[in-house]
Amino acid sequence: MTEELFNAHGWKIARESASLPDGRVKDMIVVSRPDSVHILAFPTPSTILMLREYRPRYKTHIWMVPSGRADKENDMKAAAQRELQEETGFRANHLEFYCTTRHSETLLSANHIFIARDLVKDPLPQDSDEMIEVHEVSLDQAIENVLGSEQVHTASAFALLRYAREHGNSAKKAM
Repeated sequence: MTEELFNAHGWKIARESASLPDGRVKDMIVVSRPDSVHILAFPTPSTILMLREYRPRYKTHIWMVPSGRADKENDMKAAAQRELQEETGFRANHLEFYCTTRHSETLLSANHIFIARDLVKDPLPQDSDEMIEVHEVSLDQAIENVLGSEQVHTASAFALLRYAREHGNSAKKAM
């Protein structure tokens, strides 16, 4: 059973009941919002593009991979390409799906992570309410920047650490 409690601005909150395998019922409040995309963008075999973005809610800058909501298109790959162009000014000639993560059982949006290579300058206008600096750094430095932030961008931390684990902590080895 689902009872909608709130629905506005792309966010929905509902009370749901779900059956457990032993027959008991679990009541939950679930929140859904548009999925997001996150891009590990490699301009060279040994560097990755990172954003240092001011977040007014935290009153500080955070380090993150290019990221954004996939609320303008249904195709996650198209959303990733758009976000990459808006936030970094680059388009990827090679953009591949990497993995998907989820927040929790009660926050229903997903994080779709992509790897971008063969980047060419092809900017789209940035959102007018964002303050973003683009930095080209090593994978090790990217991990240090994200994990050393006062406010850690979780999807970026996961994507960078998984990529480093799978590729020997060196972007160059993966190319």
